Amino acid sequence: MRKTVPKTLCLAQDHRGSFVYLLFLSALVMAILISSPLFAQDRVITLDEAYKTAVDNHEAVKIAGEAVSQAQSNLDKTTARILPNLTVEGTYTRYNEQKSSGSFVTQPEDNSKVDIRVTQPLYTGGREWANRRQARALIEKSKEGVELSTENVLRATARAYFGLLKAQKDVEIKDAALKRADERRKVADARFKVGEVTRSAVLRAEAELAGAEAELITSKSNLLDARNNLKRILGVTEDFAVVEPAQHGSVEGDTETLVKRALDSRNDYKQSILDQRVASEGITFAKGNFYPQLKLEGLYSWRDQNPQTTFFQEDSLSASLILTYPIFEGGLRRAEVAEARSKFREAEFRKLGLRRDIEIEVRDAINNVESFRAVIDSFTKQVSFAEEDYRMVFEQFKFGIATTVEVIDSDTTLVQAQRSLANAAYDLQLSIIELKYRLGILAQDAGFTEKSPK
Repeated sequence: MRKTVPKTLCLAQDHRGSFVYLLFLSALVMAILISSPLFAQDRVITLDEAYKTAVDNHEAVKIAGEAVSQAQSNLDKTTARILPNLTVEGTYTRYNEQKSSGSFVTQPEDNSKVDIRVTQPLYTGGREWANRRQARALIEKSKEGVELSTENVLRATARAYFGLLKAQKDVEIKDAALKRADERRKVADARFKVGEVTRSAVLRAEAELAGAEAELITSKSNLLDARNNLKRILGVTEDFAVVEPAQHGSVEGDTETLVKRALDSRNDYKQSILDQRVASEGITFAKGNFYPQLKLEGLYSWRDQNPQTTFFQEDSLSASLILTYPIFEGGLRRAEVAEARSKFREAEFRKLGLRRDIEIEVRDAINNVESFRAVIDSFTKQVSFAEEDYRMVFEQFKFGIATTVEVIDSDTTLVQAQRSLANAAYDLQLSIIELKYRLGILAQDAGFTEKSPK
């Protein structure tokens, strides 16, 4: 006999199975979402941590460090030219036959010889010491180059960091604009259903919603580019989040004081001074070619012959003073001195040009800081007025008092005001960082050097 199951029990079992299936599906979806990059707990990097990571990883700083090593090796080479030079030379000669003249042996069958030679320069017209002073100046210049590279990396890091913050803020603004556009579409659709507006109002709202979606997609793409740019500078590959840094304090002092401080602290200006010193030593080096050269040479020789020649001498020891004075070389020395003097004048002009550039850069940086401070107050008021205006116009739009065009114009004004304020706030921080960079104290401010203003 066939057993019949009640219909209500079958329905209950069906609903229970559907519930279990939906519960399992929901858990699976949540697990996938939580494990996805969107919900991943990214590492949070502050601006100070970004500074340290960039300086530790960026190849520009490492290249500058290698320049210091090369300059030190160059100093070692100049020292080697001043110290004694010891060489050992050994030769073995095999003759085709032994030759004699009567009872005298004039040519042996083979001959062995060892020479030990010591050479010590005594006077080179000051060239070697000038070369050594040049090498020391180049070491100082390369060390300044490390600090300059550090400041350049810090500056690039700050720009990329605030660029990412700008991109994040732009996504927030565009996301809020999209929500407002969706709200306007719903209001337009509701009013159309009750006959208060025509179909064109709904279509206009739909078009604005699509445009807001497109702008949000573009902003997210820009955010990805900004994040990749910061990753490149930091030398990392993993995802991370950034946070709003503390407000940077401005630099105190009048314009003339800050210009003088920049000339005392800028690494590139210090390098120009060292370039001038190197060029000055180059003149001394070139003039050294006009003076005689004196060196001391000691020689120990040991010989062995088979058979020994008649006047064979097994070993000898000698010392020589060698004086060299150039008489005529076709005008080479004068050309070298003229070239060295030209390089010195070039270094002077470069230093003068850089000094003038620094004065302009510092003044421009100060003006930028003051300008951004002034516009922030105006943008803050603009955002406040734009927000209030949008609330009023949107309420009027819901009751049919304001048109679609009016509410869209009000929203556009709000978005522009919000972006202008956000960009100005970040640009103010960047302008302060730029001023510190132009003063040559950015690395000091970030804790990477111990420079103190003079």
